[in-house]
Amino acid sequence: MVGIEAIERLSKKYSVSSDEFIWLGSVLTMKEKKRNLQIERLEILARYEAETIEELKEKIKDARVPEHPGWEDMIEIKNIEAEIRGIESDIRTLQSA
Repeated sequence: MVGIEAIERLSKKYSVSSDEFIWLGSVLTMKEKKRNLQIERLEILARYEAETIEELKEKIKDARVPEHPGWEDMIEIKNIEAEIRGIESDIRTLQSA
């Protein structure tokens, strides 16, 4: 773990306050996590040649893709989307602070 001394030294190096340095790092970390989740979501959809979760659901219902692992992947996408919404909410919380 990086100590407060290192944060203070680096924040001075980049001409921002320690608080701003920590804030920016936190926001960037969350944005990177969100980006990685978005990529994971797109990769799952691409396996089924679908652009949306609704399209994947229709393909499963019409038996154009197998139910297993289709349903499990659809649940995973829903979980990813919920996590993305949570990250977006956390970013908004930091931005309004």
